[in-house]
Amino acid sequence: MNGNIYKAAGLAVGILVGLIIAAVLIVIANKNRKFKTEYDERQLKVRGDAYRYAFYTVVIWEAILFILAFGEFSFPVSAYILHYAGILAGVLVLSGYCIWKDAYWGLNNNRKRYGIILVIAGLLNALPLISLLTSPQNSDFPYINVLTCVMLVAVGIELLIKHMIDKRAEAAEDEA
Repeated sequence: MNGNIYKAAGLAVGILVGLIIAAVLIVIANKNRKFKTEYDERQLKVRGDAYRYAFYTVVIWEAILFILAFGEFSFPVSAYILHYAGILAGVLVLSGYCIWKDAYWGLNNNRKRYGIILVIAGLLNALPLISLLTSPQNSDFPYINVLTCVMLVAVGIELLIKHMIDKRAEAAEDEA
């Protein structure tokens, strides 16, 4: 039992360090070097809708897990992986909705800096995948990184597709 407390405390410290690093990166990535991202009124409304949809996604995910746990269904991965996947499902809904409704980027965001940060985050989260492929693991903890990497890749693909669509629309307007 004590080992679990130490593991949980280590994870909590890791999350706290990650949040501090994320805060510093946000300041670096914003054009005006401020922590707060600025949005116009339309973007704020879209983001509010996106947060609502993301919230309901996580609630539905957790309700399904609750029902399955109540029925004593077992899964080939630990419960924490399933809960984390629910969080990432909410993040994907939030990000995807904001991307397609042109509310993903704030007014003071430097897209290039954010892109670099997202690529680096994706690569760092891909490292455990290499270890999973090269040596067997007696823990499913690296799957958290794998799920995060998949989520980052999905967001990146959405951003690229949206960028290409916007470029084509802009080129069509210029021709008209």
